[in-house]
Amino acid sequence: GVGYEWDLSNVAGVTTVEGNIRKIIGGSSLSTGVYNIPVKAINYNGEDAKTIVLTVGNPVFANTRSVQFNNNQYLLGNGGVLQGILGRSGNGSGSSDAWTISFYFKPGTSNNANQTILYAGSSNLANNNHLRLYWNGNNSTRRQLCLRYGSNNNNLEVKSQVNTVQSANNWQHCLVSYDGGTTGSASGQINNYYSRFKIFIDGVQQTTVNANSNFGNSTALNTTEFQIAKYSTGGNYLRNNSNLDEIAIWASDESSQISNIYNSGVPVNLNTLSTQPTHWWRMGDGDTFPFLQDIGTASNCILTMQSMTSSNIVNDAP
Repeated sequence: GVGYEWDLSNVAGVTTVEGNIRKIIGGSSLSTGVYNIPVKAINYNGEDAKTIVLTVGNPVFANTRSVQFNNNQYLLGNGGVLQGILGRSGNGSGSSDAWTISFYFKPGTSNNANQTILYAGSSNLANNNHLRLYWNGNNSTRRQLCLRYGSNNNNLEVKSQVNTVQSANNWQHCLVSYDGGTTGSASGQINNYYSRFKIFIDGVQQTTVNANSNFGNSTALNTTEFQIAKYSTGGNYLRNNSNLDEIAIWASDESSQISNIYNSGVPVNLNTLSTQPTHWWRMGDGDTFPFLQDIGTASNCILTMQSMTSSNIVNDAP
């Protein structure tokens, strides 16, 4: 052939280069689907016509990176946009106040007992309701995933059993859910309050170790602050090369979907699930320092890396 012509008059989205019907087609922003493209091959003896079938599929989901933390390093987000998800107006009104938090965690070597994974609330830790996910250090008498819900003065504390979080340098999947029900403050209802929360590690629901201060907390929760790896003004950072990956938040109790979210320990494209996360941070994949993009359905809570460099995004993932 001495010439080729592309007939794109009925092929939406596919274009010729510079409008020249003899130059190769383009279409890097094509939606998934099948495109039937008529083409002519021409030489001095005549022409022949064929149809090229172009199939555009979703890229294979890949997880290759995570964010690594050392002392005084954390991620900062806009807590205000999480109010309708992690916040509430009173003592838990039911499913409308429910939430789920999922992430992969690889602990560092520090045995410090207070290392924050996620915090949402206000800076008044003593009196205002907040939620704090943390682990209590690489110590064989602890190694627990912990949730504090409430203020420092009035709270529920729910922890996995001792040694359910592996020692340093091992990845595990964690999921914590809240069904949106009441969380305080009558002594006779304390077991009901504890039952509002579930902890899963590597897909298995944990039998929790429970404690309380003043039988829980019945107040509103306002998410004026949202931080990863820092406990508001209290610090308590993740330490000694701890890693987090694939942090996702749902505005619902997704504990019944744990098998699909955990996916036998293989990170999955959460946006293909029947209920997609409202917020989802890939923690390095597709990100450019210092911003970690939110690719959940809301996609309005970009995280900013604080006291970190691009080297904190590492090629280490579950």
